[in-house]
Amino acid sequence: MVAPYMVPSVSEVIHRPGDLALATIRITDHDVAETGRSATMSKRSTPARDELTAELDGATEWLGLPADEILLAALTRTIARTLGEGLVRVDIASERGSLLDAVPMVCASAAQATATEVLASVHRTLAGASEHVAAATSEVYFNYIGEVPAATEPVQDTPPGLGHALEVRVYRADGDVHVDWWYDTSRFEAYTVEELTEQFPLALYEMTSDALPPN
Repeated sequence: MVAPYMVPSVSEVIHRPGDLALATIRITDHDVAETGRSATMSKRSTPARDELTAELDGATEWLGLPADEILLAALTRTIARTLGEGLVRVDIASERGSLLDAVPMVCASAAQATATEVLASVHRTLAGASEHVAAATSEVYFNYIGEVPAATEPVQDTPPGLGHALEVRVYRADGDVHVDWWYDTSRFEAYTVEELTEQFPLALYEMTSDALPPN
């Protein structure tokens, strides 16, 4: 049995105790019974831009952090802007190795936490996370694939099959960073996912431009 991981308190990360409401965020627009249900997954993409890739690459060097931490920080800010502030549990796959189940991520707006504090929250949470088996599948799956060899089947054409309501799939192809948002059409309205895709680059630029390296 793997020991549970410890998540840093909000006072350690946000530095303003009481400012952040830690209610669990409602991610989906609709609740759907799971029994016997086969999800229909659809995809929207954040447009690949040269400047987005350059910003991420520059930030990994300047901040001394892996790309997945910066991208996750941008995702938490995106959720806070689009769906509200609080906690969301995220299944995380990245180049770190093991799949991390149900990692509680703090989603804070700019009024509640600076970009530096958001990035520090993600950094400390992942540093303290351990592989374990969650009781239930999280609604959100962050899937950082990394570089996709040209000879392989395009990852953007492979629908998710793990039962998440939302998969944020990040990969590199032809040198550019791509972000695909796969969502369960019975649980999300298309406009909600569209707003997520539009807010994500803005949140990422905030992390790459305004955040300082975690202490």
